[in-house]
Amino acid sequence: MSTLLLYFFRLLIVSSIVVLFVGLFKPEWLRFRGKQPDTVVTSVLAIAMFMAGFTGAGKAYYTVDARVTEAAEAGINLSEAIYTNELSATGCKPGSKPGIAGSSDDEKTDDGIHFAVRTPTNYKETIAHPLLMVYAPAGRDRDETEEMMYLTSEATAAGFIVAYADHRALSPEAVVQLAEIPKLIGEKWCIDKKRIFLTGHSDGGTIAMGTAFFNGTKHIPAAIAPSAVGMRGEDLEDRNCVKPTPVMLMHSSRDKLFPNFGKEAIEWWAKCNKCTTKTYSANDRKATTSGKWGWESYYQQELEQKAQDLKPGQPLPYTTPVNGVEGCVAYNGCKNGVQTWYCEGIGPHPEWPGKNKDIIDFFKAVKTN
Repeated sequence: MSTLLLYFFRLLIVSSIVVLFVGLFKPEWLRFRGKQPDTVVTSVLAIAMFMAGFTGAGKAYYTVDARVTEAAEAGINLSEAIYTNELSATGCKPGSKPGIAGSSDDEKTDDGIHFAVRTPTNYKETIAHPLLMVYAPAGRDRDETEEMMYLTSEATAAGFIVAYADHRALSPEAVVQLAEIPKLIGEKWCIDKKRIFLTGHSDGGTIAMGTAFFNGTKHIPAAIAPSAVGMRGEDLEDRNCVKPTPVMLMHSSRDKLFPNFGKEAIEWWAKCNKCTTKTYSANDRKATTSGKWGWESYYQQELEQKAQDLKPGQPLPYTTPVNGVEGCVAYNGCKNGVQTWYCEGIGPHPEWPGKNKDIIDFFKAVKTN
């Protein structure tokens, strides 16, 4: 839909509020065919206008690009894996895993969370496959998430098993419950427990990231690639760092729901991964000759500089562009050489960034002991 149509729906929302207030406080201003509508009619009309405007604006704000639709349609197809030396020659005993090849659509946890599992079409039950666990954004079930993120084809072609989980409202309990799914998959399919990777969008990205640093779940992922996370720097300040973890964090400069959360979150990960980062603390500074207010003024300048450094569209300090991956930068000097990437897009919050090949390549490059 066009931008003009979006403005029309927004105008409809504003008009509905005006109609409601006029109907309540200045009903004599309203006339239809020479008659004054009563309060009930006015209220119903205002509500109808608001709902039409709200629904239309939502659809106009986010209309899926035709190229994205085409990619999604192809992306949910299963692929045949090319089994290389990168995958274990053996991993499970024949007959020890009852999971079937192809699509399994109605798996369920003990807490009632439904999830779907996808394997390569030529799945081999004795080979330990990497697992890509995909968590849903708010309001999406496993099938809708697969269509939205269309990772199946790319991942299964690379020899991954892929799983999509239904959404659960964000809470510490939800993180723990959703983190149980890789274990359940490992009971039925042959997976490499050292190569479990997590991704997700919006709430799903937040779940993936929370799983990586919660005490009871941080041992699960070998790496994460969250998108449009709902955690900012101040939410992470009191969190203890975990072992160096490869992170590919994706966020949009146009994300109005979680504006700039991604840059703040990746800075926390960069510090935990012992990467080279810029410091802004003025705690070790002595007060200037002008006294208390001079020190506070200096500290304010530090905060303003940090805000400028993390501004959307600005390159993050001490990062370099990732070769061949558009929009992504990598931190330098990270401990054990773990990759710590930030990828900034330009789509609205509901839009999956679509860096599927880059995500798979990022996970494939992760080194495990």
